[in-house]
Amino acid sequence: MIDIGTCKNVLIMGYGISGKSAYEFLKRQGANLCVFDDATDLELKDRVHNVDWGSVDLVVKSPSVPFMNHNCHPIVRGAIDHNVPVVSIFDVFNFYNPEAKIIAITGTDGKSTTSALACHILKKAGISAQLGGNIGVPYFDIPKAEWYILEMSSYELASSQYLNFEIACVLNIEPDHLEFHGSLTNYIEAKHKALEHAKVRIISYEDKFTMAKYANQNNVMKISTEKVEDADVYAYEGALRERHSQQLILDLTGMPNLRGKHNHQNMEFAYAICKQLDISSREILKNMHTFTPLPHRIHIVKKVKNILFVNDSKATSPNAAAKALATFVGYKIYWLVGGRSKGIDPIPYIKPYIAEIQKIYLFGESMDEFELIFKKMKEIARCHSMSTAVNSAFIDAKKETGPAVILLSPMCASFDQFENFEHRGNEFEKIVQKIK
Repeated sequence: MIDIGTCKNVLIMGYGISGKSAYEFLKRQGANLCVFDDATDLELKDRVHNVDWGSVDLVVKSPSVPFMNHNCHPIVRGAIDHNVPVVSIFDVFNFYNPEAKIIAITGTDGKSTTSALACHILKKAGISAQLGGNIGVPYFDIPKAEWYILEMSSYELASSQYLNFEIACVLNIEPDHLEFHGSLTNYIEAKHKALEHAKVRIISYEDKFTMAKYANQNNVMKISTEKVEDADVYAYEGALRERHSQQLILDLTGMPNLRGKHNHQNMEFAYAICKQLDISSREILKNMHTFTPLPHRIHIVKKVKNILFVNDSKATSPNAAAKALATFVGYKIYWLVGGRSKGIDPIPYIKPYIAEIQKIYLFGESMDEFELIFKKMKEIARCHSMSTAVNSAFIDAKKETGPAVILLSPMCASFDQFENFEHRGNEFEKIVQKIK
């Protein structure tokens, strides 16, 4: 491992939330810092536009800065050409916290809820635990604790060289972020790095990519949302159970704060994590009931007569949107879709729920792409703004006499019209609150 502490001249590559946090931390350590960022409006006295490689000992790279052969950022390429080490922000955190007990949680979908739920249970049980990472709390802003529950993105895992976890979970893997990783194989390898460097590994029986590699390895726990004989924790007839007892532990259908089968999996992973820390089943389940769901994840914003308005802005991929559609089987669904497409064919994911969808309201960059895909299957409305989409959907949904839902589960990134998925979700909720 590079002795990061002896590298006094450090270039911070990327000055977003995590880059700024690393900058402030390393400043306190006495490092001589400079910052490179592609943003045009960044005002910072340590910012540089041209790097003097003779005066740089180390580059600390933010997660989203590309570094692979197919997309390598010129500054990262310059560091490689000049034999300057490039490390991730997590590498720096790990170097300065060698005794940290880390639980790493990754996956295409569900990692934020699982991370927050596990941390909530542990804290309520009296365990010194803190939450951070990709969930929005930078590593260096996390309060000191005995246990760190870190949501790890594929960007951060791919970029990191020095990984050391007590427990690592891979919830699921579906094609995502392929423009960054270059291929599905690279994306899978990034997720699996968490398991490669963990003492205990928790995986999903339904994840074919991870099962193929880790099913028969040591120190592996298997989670399933179906009844499977050799799953350590599984769901059967709407209840959470353990292999060694097979008795009902928790009625999953009685958890209104964690709706849907995908949340059943999140609860199972959180349960398995907490059992590893010797928390009793009774304590785990008691604390699950007091968990407040994260915003922008199948959040019921409002009900007008028989119509629910649901904010699932976090659903930035077809797989995530399919989970929201599955949650509202039995409702007439008026579906809001749009943003910056990830170029993934949505049909295999949403096909089981086509009958529930009454109409699709398209907005944002992806309108033309999704109109071509859906127009032969469902009625389409082209809406140049999300506000138009919401109000059009409400006019149509008012004709229903049974349960209906206006569902923002956009299946796309938000960066065409919004700053991030939170901004998109907040705007949706503002629009909905104005509806009488």
